[in-house]
Amino acid sequence: MKMKTIFVCLLLLVSVTVHAQKKSLTHNDYDLWKSGRNVQISNNGNIIVYSAVTTTGAGDGYLQIHHINDNTSKQFFNGVSPVISKDEKFVFFLKKPAYDITRKEKKDKVKKNEQSKNVFMVYEVATGSIIDSVTRVNKFNTVKDVEDFVIIEHYKDLKPERKEETKPAAPENESKREKRRRLRREKKEGVLPAVTPSLPPYEKEDYLIIYQPSTKRRDTISNIKDYTLSKKSSNFIFSVKQSKKEKDNGVYLWNGDTKKVDTLLQSAWRYSNLSIDEKGEQIAYHVAMDSAHKDSLHYELFYQKNSLATTQQLGYGSNTIKEDWRLTSKKARFSEDGTRLFFYSQPKIEYTIDTTLLEEELPDVDVWTYKDRLTQPEQKVRFSSLKNKSATTVFNTEDNRFIPFNNYEWSDPIMDRDLNSRYALFADNTKYDIERSWEYPWRSDYYLLDIQTGRFAQTLANSGSRPILNPASNHVVYYNYDTEDWHSINLETNIGRNLTKFLKVKFSDEDDDHPAPIASNGYGGFDKDGNFYVYDKYDIWKLDPTGRQQPIKITPDGREKKITYRLNRMDRDKVNQVTLIDGKFLVSVFDHKTKESSISLLSNNNLQPLLEESDYAINAFAKAKNTNALLYTKGNFKTYPDYYVFIDGKSKKISNLNPQQSDFKWGAVELFTWNAYDGTPLEGLLYKPEDFDPNKKYPLIVYFYEKYSDRLHSYRSPQPSASTVNFSYLVSNDYLVFVPDIVYKDGYPGQSAYNCIVSGTEALEKTGYVDSKAMALQGQSWGGYQTAYLVTKTNKYAAAMAGAPVSNMTSAYGGIRWGSGLSRAFQYERTQSRLGKNLWDGFDLYVENSPLFSVPKIETPLLMMHNDEDGAVPYYQGIEMFMAMRRLNKPAWLLVYNQEAHNLRKTKNRRDLSVRMMQFFDHYLKNEPAPEWMTNGLSRLKKGKQLGYELNNE
Repeated sequence: MKMKTIFVCLLLLVSVTVHAQKKSLTHNDYDLWKSGRNVQISNNGNIIVYSAVTTTGAGDGYLQIHHINDNTSKQFFNGVSPVISKDEKFVFFLKKPAYDITRKEKKDKVKKNEQSKNVFMVYEVATGSIIDSVTRVNKFNTVKDVEDFVIIEHYKDLKPERKEETKPAAPENESKREKRRRLRREKKEGVLPAVTPSLPPYEKEDYLIIYQPSTKRRDTISNIKDYTLSKKSSNFIFSVKQSKKEKDNGVYLWNGDTKKVDTLLQSAWRYSNLSIDEKGEQIAYHVAMDSAHKDSLHYELFYQKNSLATTQQLGYGSNTIKEDWRLTSKKARFSEDGTRLFFYSQPKIEYTIDTTLLEEELPDVDVWTYKDRLTQPEQKVRFSSLKNKSATTVFNTEDNRFIPFNNYEWSDPIMDRDLNSRYALFADNTKYDIERSWEYPWRSDYYLLDIQTGRFAQTLANSGSRPILNPASNHVVYYNYDTEDWHSINLETNIGRNLTKFLKVKFSDEDDDHPAPIASNGYGGFDKDGNFYVYDKYDIWKLDPTGRQQPIKITPDGREKKITYRLNRMDRDKVNQVTLIDGKFLVSVFDHKTKESSISLLSNNNLQPLLEESDYAINAFAKAKNTNALLYTKGNFKTYPDYYVFIDGKSKKISNLNPQQSDFKWGAVELFTWNAYDGTPLEGLLYKPEDFDPNKKYPLIVYFYEKYSDRLHSYRSPQPSASTVNFSYLVSNDYLVFVPDIVYKDGYPGQSAYNCIVSGTEALEKTGYVDSKAMALQGQSWGGYQTAYLVTKTNKYAAAMAGAPVSNMTSAYGGIRWGSGLSRAFQYERTQSRLGKNLWDGFDLYVENSPLFSVPKIETPLLMMHNDEDGAVPYYQGIEMFMAMRRLNKPAWLLVYNQEAHNLRKTKNRRDLSVRMMQFFDHYLKNEPAPEWMTNGLSRLKKGKQLGYELNNE
């Protein structure tokens, strides 16, 4: 008994010691975390590959190749971009240079061409080894349906070093006279002086390697300009350059059978937009025959039935492009069966500027008019797409017939992915464009073209949703925002019908709380019989687009049990087709009570659980093409969602991406419920430290956006912040994190946030383990606005951080979302801001919901981030808030990251924000010393030279 007691004590001691050795996360630990990329399973399910890369981009990763049959794995340093060959004989990938080497070369300012490059690697599955490699590679391409064929893009070769020739040494102390005599003697005797050797041949420009893995054969194409691969052949079209000031060398076809090059054309000045059909036979390309107009070359479209056929000039030569129109720079496209070639044209723009003026004499001005369909900022953002806005023409390659498709103002055609369908639809939103500034959803009219007969007709008017073409291409289905039902249209008769009109269930989002027409719950796709699947909040419904069959609910008990069922679509070639396993639907299952997600099979209204486990989120994401092997992730807040394969009724874990997590203090999350001030039942997430003690008092950070509780089982990787606090970092450093759900009342978004967030905070305070004097708020964008609003209504919180906050809705209403160029008005009247009225009809609401007008009430120290290239919330909104607080001597700080967007993109800035945000919270919630940047600021003179992280202990 005594020995047993000693043994138990030793076990407890070891357990305590191991736990004590766990570290708190620091900002230096972010680079340790990896994520999986490019996950693939082979067609027959025998090989799985993925690359593991650091989430920050700093540090090295690896490529993992897993053999299912013998459950073995091979790992390769810094492998990325893997591709499994169709025959499963090879895995191709790139090996990146080591991070430290790349970093040192940049620091040493090594010339870009001389820096270390990727290595192309060939892994042979049968031997489990690398059998070949190619250095100095940019990237590679394969053709999915073609074996033994890889295109490698190779950087130009490094200039080889000259070898110094050895020559007889001259005699010591040789005088000039003696040297002349010696040289005459050597010349007479036939001894020539040493000649500097010529350099060995090498490629001075980037080039292509056509690689055959089975034989390791390499063919080279020098001075490559552009190329386009076919989808089902090793033939490809390419062009060769000479120099920018000289004509292109020509356009050619690589013949994969003969391994030779066929010349297509060499007499033109420039070649672009190369196209080839799926079989690798028909070709089309844009040609500028001469350089008479170098600033704006005149391109024509050339077509050949095959490389030996006569070249046909389409477009201008065939009178199929209207007078005063021109080809756009959009590449022509072949249909899957090769019977159609789609090409694109637009009106020529005539410029009337006085050509005698110098550039410095031309005014720089944007002219805005109230009749512009698109605002000037939107035109600027969309300049490239507007420049290439096109009318479509189809050339029938069998009978040489031309079919004009659409009006220039309409969208590109809506067709099947193969471009073989009889019908095409076009969206015309010209009469709705101006209304897009304040209305949502955005509307369009749709027109139908029968390609066989040339018949045009309007088929759908004022629709807020895009029609979806069925696999047979004889019906479209769409969600009608106005009736909140699913409709179909027979394209042969152009007759529509409401498919769900008489069902008592809602197909609109029941939880939507925006002052706008309500969106649908989505659709699940089509089955092989042409049936269409849609969702209510919980269940799946089968609809017949023809309307002959009555709608059928195919799931048994979703609404009754508060479980949401959704179909999976995993075939990348048939993106609208539902995925089946053994003839049964593969269904994702989400339980709204437990927040668990799982996978089941569904047949005849009967569910068969396939993958499920308590307190986990399980998500299937890929299936082998020819077998039922299924890839999925399984994780929760404590467990990274590693990769698993389900095959032959068994699951195997195939990754372990973050084993280092066990070295760190982590935490746990639980669902927290309470009633808002108005009595609404609410849910939220509460994250606690790993060694949580309910008898202690903890600092609390409240983070929010809209609704978050369904993410109970989501993992949170430690990583530098793009804009928000990191939950894993916080709980590892003994913070509590509370994430409340928010429900909104039209016209009162600020008060709605107060109703939910503050009531939830007070409910948490009653638990006894929250330090009420050490609570803070944090939110970004919409959460940033709510943070700014709340500090004007309560002094409960010791600190707050608001990222990209709207502070003044009256000025923000008339602002621009610079990322899209759109007016912000629709956001206030119809979408997220939820005011439901324009500025003049609802002026009091705009003022009431604007934090700026209540700044005198603020007593909470406020840190803000608002970046000078924010494309969503105008940068001046943060400035307005900061200047108001500064004027009233309220404690405020504003971080402005230069050339940064709404959320930080650059890792260096994310690291900086993480440090500053936590120094701010640690100061106000943990009584840590304030850093230099908070106490004394960071002057312009110190920018880029000092960071101000030093803690001020005075």
